[in-house]
Amino acid sequence: MPKVVDAARVTTRDNTVWRTCTGCSRLKPLPDGVDRCEDCAASKKQTTDERGWDLAYRYADLVGRIDAWAVQIPCVSDAERIDKIRHLLKTLHPLRQDEGAR
Repeated sequence: MPKVVDAARVTTRDNTVWRTCTGCSRLKPLPDGVDRCEDCAASKKQTTDERGWDLAYRYADLVGRIDAWAVQIPCVSDAERIDKIRHLLKTLHPLRQDEGAR
């Protein structure tokens, strides 16, 4: 006997899989590589002011980590300090959206 779910799956695209949205935890048809439904994706977008503050907080975080390695962490060689600071600059650049490899 046909079910309502079968009818809904007929109307979706071929590459669409019914998965749980990470934003609202509802079961929705989501294409490959997408983890949020359209409603949650739209609500996740930040305003220009929020993006500005987010960028400022990222810079402050980066400066704090560099300061820790440059001055505050004792018993570390200069070579290791420079290596750690280089790694921070490379992976935690505030303008990167992927957050780098921590």
